Amino acid sequence: MANSIASRWRDLSGESDWKDLLHPLDLDLRRYIIHYGERCGAVGDLFNDTKASRGFGHSLYPADEFFSRAGLEIGNPFKYSVTNFFYAASDIVQSAWFGYVAVTTDDGKAVLGRRDILVAWRGTMTDSESINDVQFFPTSASELFGEDNDPQVHSGFLSLYTGRSSNSPYSKTSARDQVREAVRKLVDKYQDEDISITVTGYSLGAALATLSAMDIVASGYNKPTGNSEKSCMVTTFTYAGPRVGNEGFKKVFEGLSDLHLLRITNSTDIVPKIPILFGIYTHVGEELEIDTTKSDYLKSNADAHNLDVYLHGVAGVQETNGDFTLEVDHDIALINKHLDGLKDDYKIPPEWWNNENFKNMVQMDDGHWKLVDNAYVPDPPSA
Repeated sequence: MANSIASRWRDLSGESDWKDLLHPLDLDLRRYIIHYGERCGAVGDLFNDTKASRGFGHSLYPADEFFSRAGLEIGNPFKYSVTNFFYAASDIVQSAWFGYVAVTTDDGKAVLGRRDILVAWRGTMTDSESINDVQFFPTSASELFGEDNDPQVHSGFLSLYTGRSSNSPYSKTSARDQVREAVRKLVDKYQDEDISITVTGYSLGAALATLSAMDIVASGYNKPTGNSEKSCMVTTFTYAGPRVGNEGFKKVFEGLSDLHLLRITNSTDIVPKIPILFGIYTHVGEELEIDTTKSDYLKSNADAHNLDVYLHGVAGVQETNGDFTLEVDHDIALINKHLDGLKDDYKIPPEWWNNENFKNMVQMDDGHWKLVDNAYVPDPPSA
């Protein structure tokens, strides 16, 4: 697996816009999509959502512990190191941690075939973010992309991407500026190596990842300082993402070289179908649609918008007969991290990801999670 991904990374990152890789879904691309989905999912997994905590709105753990605490080290060949956390704020949204910038270690570079600079954005986590999500009227994105084609985008998404907060030391500069500067430093540092930039995001984070990736290319942050002739490829993987902009925005996207985007959508998830506003909004990039209702592992009411359900769907989606077969070894226990979505026959406790005792779920040496059930059971009464 490692050698095939390392030698095929340009195709897997969409250099040819995933031609002949989506239908049927290429085995290495399944692993690749799951890998990047797990990396943006980790932000939500480790977000401190306890309002009474002094750390509310931050990461539960520091950058040097991040991937181990997220369960992405043991049995995982894709090795990264977090270099920066970034924060976002707007007039509506209180400053909060939204993601990270990371780069492959030397071991990770060997597996992925290049030095990958990773930007990961989380989905909606707070009440103010939910309010911001419905600020769906379009506004000009000329600040990011110029006035040609009159690009218009969802006003809530743009305000969060470009907003600042004088009340927070973490949002003195915008998420846009924090991400671009972190990426620029890494592009400069590794400019003599084969490098890529991969931007990934879930739900709200998918919209922000789309803006971020386009902005990185449009403003030349995928090029080393002082060397405008040398650019690296920028790839975006989005999961359960809403529409972001208008036809003018789409034209801007299509005019940017070295930029590729793959949207992963679930057929029964409503979020990729919104906002619906008189036909103004449209999607950009390529699409991989899955249908998790085909899975025999899931309960009928499993949340079609949940990221772990999405990644389960990527692991098993089929083209020829519409059946569902797990083609890659993706742990089904992850479905119940935040849900009660896995059928009871599999004996995995619901909503077990609580960053404390994990309800006796223990990560094995291969990276899978198992229930280690030491519960007391009394001897049956004597006859």
